[in-house]
Amino acid sequence: MKTASIVIPTFNRANLLHHTIETSIAQTYPCEIIVCDHGSTDNTPEVVSKYKDKIRYIRREEDKGPIICWRDGVEQATGEVVHINYDDDWLDPKFMAETIKLLHDDVAFVYSNAMIHYKDKTQIGFKHPPNIGQTRDIIRFLVASQGPISPGCAIFRRRDALKNLLPEIPGALGIYGKNSGVGEDLLIFLLTALDYPKYAHVPETLAHFLAHSGSITVNARLSGRRQVMRDAYANAIKYFLSYSSLPPATIWESLSHFIRWNYKSHTLAKQIRRKISKFLRNPLKFSHELIHIIL
Repeated sequence: MKTASIVIPTFNRANLLHHTIETSIAQTYPCEIIVCDHGSTDNTPEVVSKYKDKIRYIRREEDKGPIICWRDGVEQATGEVVHINYDDDWLDPKFMAETIKLLHDDVAFVYSNAMIHYKDKTQIGFKHPPNIGQTRDIIRFLVASQGPISPGCAIFRRRDALKNLLPEIPGALGIYGKNSGVGEDLLIFLLTALDYPKYAHVPETLAHFLAHSGSITVNARLSGRRQVMRDAYANAIKYFLSYSSLPPATIWESLSHFIRWNYKSHTLAKQIRRKISKFLRNPLKFSHELIHIIL
């Protein structure tokens, strides 16, 4: 039986932290729970104190950014398997049990589907091929989509998280630059995938993400910085491609992957309609995006 740790990095979210801790403690799989607090100035220590020996509380007086906090928690963890559970998100009770089932020796990581909770609605995060797949497929998907699967719905081996959760990405600049978590969250998947032949996806919605103005993705949209965020992920992919030296996919390989991925996800017809619609709206822009995906 693999030992497991749930790491909860937190900063000034005492009002949300209680629910995150409660759902971590409620896991049906035995887990060490670590709350890693870097510099909170609210009543986070008071919230955490109520749990006594049910959790481990790591407190640093200085906030040095998200990645330093994430890594600190993972470094302190004793489990073979780690999950990073952000302080505004929460888990179904069987999240750890169901994902660890699929973490075989040749599997890089396991992630579940997620439910995104908005103020007035909920939305399923994505539709991906279920169960165990080839890492070459998840790499092509992530590179083509230029966006991450959130580590908040995934588990990794602790050794892989420490190796591949980079403190900084070369060339990262601006508000989503060094130690922002934008780009690093994508690279932990891509870099870990290089060391294994397979990955796994649990199609059930076992993780829950809260969409609010304080979350980094919602804030990017509200503040008009979505393109800046996209540029940060593009820089992360650029670093990955230079690091991995993977050969570019041929046109037929790209087309085959697109069909295979979306067929297994039961989204092929929807994606074809979406591509046609994008082409009709802006043929030139669509052509540039298509060239990027192929090359």
